[in-house]
Amino acid sequence: MPINGVRITLASSLFGAAALSLSLLLAAPAVALDEKPTEERDLKACEQDLCAMILSKEATGDDLKCAISKTWAKDKIEKGASTKSGLSWGFGDARCTLDLVATRESIVSSVTKPDNKLEMNSHTVKCEIETGEKREVTTINVTLAPKVAFKDGKATKAELNITKVEAPAVIKAVITGADWIEKNVGLFHGEMIEEINEFVAKKCAKRYPELVKN
Repeated sequence: MPINGVRITLASSLFGAAALSLSLLLAAPAVALDEKPTEERDLKACEQDLCAMILSKEATGDDLKCAISKTWAKDKIEKGASTKSGLSWGFGDARCTLDLVATRESIVSSVTKPDNKLEMNSHTVKCEIETGEKREVTTINVTLAPKVAFKDGKATKAELNITKVEAPAVIKAVITGADWIEKNVGLFHGEMIEEINEFVAKKCAKRYPELVKN
């Protein structure tokens, strides 16, 4: 998670980010803070709705609306962080929730038009993170408006576009620092693009073959 993890929890918001985050969240083992009983079911339902739009390419119908959450254990977060040189987590378990909204038209346009820029409205990711020796739970809010550029149905550029962070200084430094690296150094860009395109081009059809139009 953080760097992998910070990105995954904060990017849980959109087609590009939704495509990215849903595929990663569904694959990530979750334990820790009491996991909400409907987490996996809600994520799977959201993924299926998103894949249905991508595979059908039908511009008419309901928009994407999902109330999703995910809980991560500290060791899973640390493992993800350790894969990025010089970045570390330093906190405990974490859980984030998000009301994800994206228009059907913006999603379908991204996979059907020669050129398209998917620009999400602002979303607020609400997270609970264990901090300190007593593992007190600290609440943080991160507002972001992800942007993903597509060409011929493939993502070519992705930005988290974090606009506001409400959190204690030590946690805020981790979040804004990771975002700065992503925007200015491109540490995650290739990985994000690869995950989005893998989700759109392969994972949806593989997981939901019944939704593929002949």
